[in-house]
Amino acid sequence: MRLAASLIIVSSMMLVGASANALERFAGIEDGSDANLKAVCKDYMINSFLKNDPDLFFHLLPKSMKKMEAMLEKDWPEGHLKRFGAEPLTEYDFFVMDDEFRESIYKGHPVKSISIKYQAGIMKRYRGSSCSFEQFEDKRWYLAQKP
Repeated sequence: MRLAASLIIVSSMMLVGASANALERFAGIEDGSDANLKAVCKDYMINSFLKNDPDLFFHLLPKSMKKMEAMLEKDWPEGHLKRFGAEPLTEYDFFVMDDEFRESIYKGHPVKSISIKYQAGIMKRYRGSSCSFEQFEDKRWYLAQKP
């Protein structure tokens, strides 16, 4: 009986812990250092964009995008299929990220952008894009554009 009770308690704790680790949507990130934004960009490009998992994407979106949440969720899988194909992917055939960020201001908000080039799946050639992060009034950094 004690073993069953212990298993129930441990299982409940694991469920609570798992849900606590889920990424909050439209939360952004606090650390806007170049090293952290570069790591977040790489994490997004590999674990969200390439592997077709929108959790990090929604976490990095600003609250102003909440009204478009349903449309973005609907369009996410279609965009992935169109770009990469139906085969599950775990790595890029080609991925390069610049060393330095470009800094600018948009509507009074600091913006940091870093260029990337990538190729995977059914892509015939590499594609150039960038990870751009914008700092809002809450001092958190959000995706300014989807790579």
